[in-house]
Amino acid sequence: MKFRPLHRDFGVEVHDFDTQSGGSAEEIAALRAAWAECGLLLFRGGGRLSPERQLEIAAWFGPPPPVANSAHGDYVTVLHNDDAAGAVPLAFHSDLTYTDHPIRGICLHAIALPQGPTSTTFVSGVAAWRSLPEDLKSAVEGTRLRHKLDMFASGYDWPVFIAEHPTVLPHPGTGEPVLFVTEYHADRILELDEARSRSVLDRLFAHLYAERARYEHRWQLHDLLMIDNIALQHARTAQADPAAGERALQRVALSDATLDELVERAREQEKARAGA
Repeated sequence: MKFRPLHRDFGVEVHDFDTQSGGSAEEIAALRAAWAECGLLLFRGGGRLSPERQLEIAAWFGPPPPVANSAHGDYVTVLHNDDAAGAVPLAFHSDLTYTDHPIRGICLHAIALPQGPTSTTFVSGVAAWRSLPEDLKSAVEGTRLRHKLDMFASGYDWPVFIAEHPTVLPHPGTGEPVLFVTEYHADRILELDEARSRSVLDRLFAHLYAERARYEHRWQLHDLLMIDNIALQHARTAQADPAAGERALQRVALSDATLDELVERAREQEKARAGA
């Protein structure tokens, strides 16, 4: 196998690997090492994968293992642009940081794409921390960030999600420091007052999302991406309008808990806050 860099700081395209039937012990070990180092693997030109094969490939990168989205065994789901969750622009985020169990890894497979270009954009919290100015490092080291999601206005029957994580999070797999601050869900650095927190967050966002820090992945049919959801953040910077054509990404997640479990925990936490 060979690995071609996608961005100077993260991501590689994997060459000379058969996604349909490959997977020797040596190949899996090399892929896991590349994923740990680069955070994003792209497999291109391998044809459409069955859900079962995608689930098998994703499982190589655990633990944790692939997790069902609910209690109904839906280990492989489809993110589709006929639903708002798969269509609307999304600010930079890592999935489920507003819970105690953010997803560890995401495997996406393009099974339908529109005629025109469509993309997902990535940045690296690992690279952002390495290059962060020293005054900002000093401002956030040892602090905790509150992540929040309130979907009430969107009509979801979900509680308000609130979780706290270290602003600089040791990566659970590599131990490397990750600037764990996302545009979509960052609410407040708890050790700072509101004004100071907002000022610091704005500077962190400017650093994280600078054009030079971004990799825009322009999807091709049957692309397979293996994404480290802790090290990297992603965004949908433009509407995936169904009128422009179908966009469907087959998805597997590596996580310690199902979404249903996390929703129930958030309901209990919301009740506890109301009774405090």
